[in-house]
Amino acid sequence: MLKGHAHRVRFASFSADGSRIVTGSEDGTAKVWDAKTGKELLTLNGHTLPVYSASFGPDNSWIVTGSWDKTAKVWDAKTGAEVLTLKGHADRVPSASFSADGSHIVTGSGDGTVKVWDAKTGKALFTLKGHAEWVTSASFSADGSRIVTGSYDKTAKVWDAKTGAELLTLKGHTEAVESASFSADGLRIVTGSQDKTAKVWDAKTGAELLMLKGHLYWVTSASFSADGSRIVTGSLDWTAKIWNASPLDREFLPKSPKP
Repeated sequence: MLKGHAHRVRFASFSADGSRIVTGSEDGTAKVWDAKTGKELLTLNGHTLPVYSASFGPDNSWIVTGSWDKTAKVWDAKTGAEVLTLKGHADRVPSASFSADGSHIVTGSGDGTVKVWDAKTGKALFTLKGHAEWVTSASFSADGSRIVTGSYDKTAKVWDAKTGAELLTLKGHTEAVESASFSADGLRIVTGSQDKTAKVWDAKTGAELLMLKGHLYWVTSASFSADGSRIVTGSLDWTAKIWNASPLDREFLPKSPKP
């Protein structure tokens, strides 16, 4: 058990090599932990309001955090030094993550926009506009060519990461989308929603492939396993569930009408 934060923990993720964990908390800090011993290694101080997102860059050298103070920050993962502050959003920043090559950062904000940043200079490269409400989730595809976002407007969107063009809108959830991410091969997207379901989508056409029902309250997190065969979801019903991600699993397909 990792104890040390003075308030609720809103986010937790591993480094790429699995040796460390970073957590973001409503106490306004992020912390880095030894994943084997649970020892606290670093406290990242600098945000003035709750930290809602915290994750390592692909080479484990950097950490990016997103906060209600309208900023994202980049930190040295070894020393805890603050390297960059990304300013430009007009509301709180609940989502921030690196591209797979570490060259870019994408942030989603309560102002309804998504921004792509140069991870070395902190310069905002462009802004993605199209969601009507809070953007709760924003992340790159593994090849860095696309971005997927989830929003309180009940949709997820797919964007071209180089031009900022909107490619797809995923419609089907009946409440806010809390989480959206690509499979490793970039062919599918999984979303989690306040409507208590997760959905799997074709990342090229936007077609809904699966609906995962079983949680009793909001699904706040949903992601694929590395090989794409399973999905893990987390919910405010105090449970996490593991699902078969294959469309061939008849349990999750609509019932066919009888001949």
